[in-house]
Amino acid sequence: MLDISSTTVSRRYIDSSSFKMAMLFTVLMAVSASILGYFLIDAGRRDFLRETEAAIDIEISMVSGLENTQGQLVLYIQRRAKDDQVVRFRYEDEGGRLLGGTIDPMPGAVGKVAEGVLRFDLETSHGKQAFAAKIHTFQDGSRIIVARNVHELIVSYERLKHLSGLMMSLMLCVVLVSFGISHFVVSRINRIAFTARRIIETGDLSQRLPIDSRWDDLSNLSEMLNGFLTRIEDLMNGAREVSNNIAHDLRTPLSGLRSDIEAMKGRPVDDQQIDALLADADRVLAVFHALLRITNIEKGKRSSFMGDVDLGEVVQDVAELYEPVAEEADIRLEVMAASPAIIRGDRDLLFQLFANIVDNAIKFAPGGSVIRLHAGAEAGRIVAFVEDRGPGIPEPEKEKVFKHFYRGDASRSTPGNGLGLSLVRAVAMQHQAHIALEDAQPGLRVKITF
Repeated sequence: MLDISSTTVSRRYIDSSSFKMAMLFTVLMAVSASILGYFLIDAGRRDFLRETEAAIDIEISMVSGLENTQGQLVLYIQRRAKDDQVVRFRYEDEGGRLLGGTIDPMPGAVGKVAEGVLRFDLETSHGKQAFAAKIHTFQDGSRIIVARNVHELIVSYERLKHLSGLMMSLMLCVVLVSFGISHFVVSRINRIAFTARRIIETGDLSQRLPIDSRWDDLSNLSEMLNGFLTRIEDLMNGAREVSNNIAHDLRTPLSGLRSDIEAMKGRPVDDQQIDALLADADRVLAVFHALLRITNIEKGKRSSFMGDVDLGEVVQDVAELYEPVAEEADIRLEVMAASPAIIRGDRDLLFQLFANIVDNAIKFAPGGSVIRLHAGAEAGRIVAFVEDRGPGIPEPEKEKVFKHFYRGDASRSTPGNGLGLSLVRAVAMQHQAHIALEDAQPGLRVKITF
């Protein structure tokens, strides 16, 4: 038995490890988002400065060539200001007196964009807009201020910053959602591993994976694994029951067989006694042969014999085989087979399936009654049933009768070993068919839907 304190500690360790893994993933995502956002903003700023300085430097190189011809310099400034509204100039002497250009007066609020690059606002036809400027000083002490309208560049840069901020916000949301998903996924996987380890350590197949949601694939996987565990548990319980039933059902005939053999010691033996011993041995072997047959069917070893089978013909053949037995019991077989009722299956196994059902029906049906055999289409499916007028099966026993060696109270006095309906279920499962035991009022209807 697993210690409760160790179970709690293990679960806390799993929850802690899953939280750490999810946190590590979240931190890595957050750092990646921050680096990407910083790179975009910094790259945008560098492009903005590079483009602005390059354009201003080109203008300065043009006016510096006119340094010794003041008149031509003024004319050039006037012409450039007229041709290109983006560029503004202020040409002043050493004392700051305006000699030419359209920047007049010099703005009072002057900022700094970068080393050697100024920023100020000037009136334009669209209102006040930002300009970036550089100052070039001539040899005679005069200087020229070359300014370029950077309003569109600043707008683009601000838009880039906003988009980068939005992207980082979205990535933050992704990080938070990823944290939740990764924590959810890792915790579910660890929970599956924890349950599997407990089953391995304790051998308790009754344990199940907890399912607290239905929308995710891991919950679907957990549900399938729970079904898998249920199936294994049923098989293990069935194996135990079979072992117990074999020990119980075969103990009596084997004990009798041993007693008979022991009684023959030192006495002459005639053929009648040998035949009795052989009959007892054959009954024991028949049980083992039936078990092996059921096991082989459940393993699908006859799947290579699958082909198109007319279920109507199979039902007719079974009725013909059992008609003499039914007449001897004063029972009439009534067949309603609508051919063709084609399914894909193993004809021999299907014949054995219906033969076992009809054999049971003949055993329990009263004399003078009718057993109906039917095969045909119903609601788009192939359906077959065998209906008798016997005592039927009580509701609590309807699921038990398919277990190995199970025999109800009504069948204690009839010959058999309790494996007939087990074989019926094994054949039906191999053909992916559904068996239903219905009340025929009176009697029992064994209905098989393919």
